[in-house]
Amino acid sequence: MSRIKTAILFILFLAGLFASQYAELYYPNEQLAVKTVQTLTIIFLALFLDSVIGGVMAKIQLYKVRYFLSKISSYIIYLIAIIIALGIWVEQTQSLVMAMGFIGAGIAIALQRPLMNLVGFLVLITVRPYEAGHRIEIGGEKGDVIDVELMYTKLMEIGGDDNYDQFTGRIKQIPNSYVLEKVINNYTKDFGFVWEEMMIPITYNSNLKKAKKIMEKVAEKVTGKFADKSETQLRKMTYKYLFEPRDIHPTVYIIPTDNWVELRLRFIVESKHRRRYVNPIFEEILDRFQKAKDIKISSKTTARIWDTPRRANY
Repeated sequence: MSRIKTAILFILFLAGLFASQYAELYYPNEQLAVKTVQTLTIIFLALFLDSVIGGVMAKIQLYKVRYFLSKISSYIIYLIAIIIALGIWVEQTQSLVMAMGFIGAGIAIALQRPLMNLVGFLVLITVRPYEAGHRIEIGGEKGDVIDVELMYTKLMEIGGDDNYDQFTGRIKQIPNSYVLEKVINNYTKDFGFVWEEMMIPITYNSNLKKAKKIMEKVAEKVTGKFADKSETQLRKMTYKYLFEPRDIHPTVYIIPTDNWVELRLRFIVESKHRRRYVNPIFEEILDRFQKAKDIKISSKTTARIWDTPRRANY
């Protein structure tokens, strides 16, 4: 299908080239018609080149390289086509500059919002607060960046903490002007991990040290493979930002309450795959606690049962 499209565009370009030459030769006084045909020829040429280069880029195996090269080539082709088309309609350089000035002023007044989107796009390709492949949250919208266009950024939407940031299947389109107005949370730019917390309550007569050790060992078993990579990223951040290194190894914090002891396990997981690692950690901890005779997971009911003999002694 793409080859047929390319062939049609090439034929249209040749037809436009022939028509522009014919019109200029036989109808020299009809400048409006000549310039219109020449402009259409430039448009067909730009579309043809974009199609050809897009076909070449499609053969690149690295998807990130393929994406960025195809985007950049398209922008360059159409920018050159616009400049050439303006040159066709405005022959004198001084007039061209004045015309572009008037056009720019009109655009700034009439199209403020689209212009802000274009400025946001320039920020995205220069400052690069986020790029395709990053997981971000901006203006209340959260997802993975799948495309950055001139006017809009497209996100593959993810849910909130309740479903551990899994995809919803919806594609969100947000204005590029958001980068100038909204707070951007980037989950993957410099550090591709997040700290996760898991709370399990146990009774006061449980073996606290044993339960703590089990939780830390299970988390280390599942997330230990992230240690080198996460430490390397954190070390790089200390050179780039005013940032103190943090311990990336699983740690259990103990919080006493009126009814039970809260064991809060803190560990790191890949920001894009939270549930993939949280679920097996919880399952193994639960399994080991159930097998241990001296550890009992608490709840409101078990807390009341455990507390009954203590009350009887008063």
